[in-house]
Amino acid sequence: MHDSRLVELLKTLSPTEQKELGRWLRSPFANQREEVTRLFDLLADRLGTAREGSLKKETVFKKLFPSEAFDEKRMAYAMSRLNLAAQSWLVFAEQQSGGEAAYRLQLAKALRKRGLEQQSERELRLAEAALLAQPHRNVDFHQLSHQLHLERYESSASRQRTAARSFQEWSDEETIVFAAKKLSQACTALVHKAVSEADLRIDLLEELLAFVEQRQLVAVPAVGIYYLGYKAMTEGDSRQWFGRLREAMRAYSGQFPKAEMRDVTMLAVNCCIRQINTRREVGEQAFWLGQVFEIYKEGLDNQVFIENGILSRFTYKNIANAGLGLKAFDWVEAFLTQYKDALEPRHREGAYLFNLASLYFRKPDYDRALELLTRAEFDDVLHNLDARRMLLRIYFDRGEVAALDSLLDSFAIFLRRRKDVGYLRQNYLNLIRFTKKLLQTPASERAAREKLRSDINDCKALAEREWLLGKV
Repeated sequence: MHDSRLVELLKTLSPTEQKELGRWLRSPFANQREEVTRLFDLLADRLGTAREGSLKKETVFKKLFPSEAFDEKRMAYAMSRLNLAAQSWLVFAEQQSGGEAAYRLQLAKALRKRGLEQQSERELRLAEAALLAQPHRNVDFHQLSHQLHLERYESSASRQRTAARSFQEWSDEETIVFAAKKLSQACTALVHKAVSEADLRIDLLEELLAFVEQRQLVAVPAVGIYYLGYKAMTEGDSRQWFGRLREAMRAYSGQFPKAEMRDVTMLAVNCCIRQINTRREVGEQAFWLGQVFEIYKEGLDNQVFIENGILSRFTYKNIANAGLGLKAFDWVEAFLTQYKDALEPRHREGAYLFNLASLYFRKPDYDRALELLTRAEFDDVLHNLDARRMLLRIYFDRGEVAALDSLLDSFAIFLRRRKDVGYLRQNYLNLIRFTKKLLQTPASERAAREKLRSDINDCKALAEREWLLGKV
């Protein structure tokens, strides 16, 4: 039973959701078969406990039908019916998650269709009041506002009252929804392009950017936050646009739900990472590293990075790296320990060991770093890249030329085979190329060394630039 769709679904439910599903199954509207309810109670009682291992079809069937011989088909029917009932509850729960405004809007529509116009009008007013009373002003707010104005238009058009005003409000809200969603897509496309070199097309983007500026829609939180994020990642004067994005984030922090505020925070982080990986001017990397570190610390304080009690291992690594870049070693060590238990259990130990290795590498304590790197499992391409980068520097600094030569060759093969490293591929290939040149250029050949220094400075995409220059 463990690999069944039913068990897979039930294991995602929180204790509160399990109780709600149990009540749903006991309603004659949702379920009229006693064995379905009993099967759910039996599974809910065992999933996530030491008794989960006893969930075999024969064992469960005997508890459901103690006086009957095992019947594979009947067991399958019971599981299928419970799965369908659970899926129906998921749809119902999703419909109820829209809040009071969405509920009253649906009720107003139903009443209008039955000719109960006064009752429909009352529910529509209550829906509008409920929408304005809630604190969020994200795209979901404007989506529901658009639906309310559409309903208002259809209601008033049938009676020829205030139809033009309702039409304009309906149209304006639809424009805001379109702009917010399209700009959010554009920001997401930039991130995907950077990571995987995906060729993603966003139609009407240039026209939309001009329209947002013309209509001053930057002042609308749902539009402005993504407009500023896109500009910060694409315009040459990135500091100015990033500053405006950060101001907007602080001003609008209460106007986005926590999940979307996490997305906005990661948008700002990606702006910084993009600059860290591409800017070469003096002081630029330090500035952007300081910015991303502050964003991460604010996000931790506001708990925007914790989702269902879990901190992503990738965010865990990025936060640690930001602190290490600023040599905040004590802070990073405390952070790694404090948030270790918030990592997903199956990745917890590997992520902790990898990031602890990074900490000792930066101190530097190469013996401890090597010990930890050999214990960590790299189940992510970025972890793999970072581990190879650390090993490259350790072998070079220790003068272990044979180990370094082998690593450089295997590293290059790895980069050329992987299609999911994006712009980082060229950064690391250039690191490999210049490391080999450095090994082949004796320190006594001053002219050749100066040429190498110049080439490193002129290279646009290069990991570990400062380290290479220091070695030259």
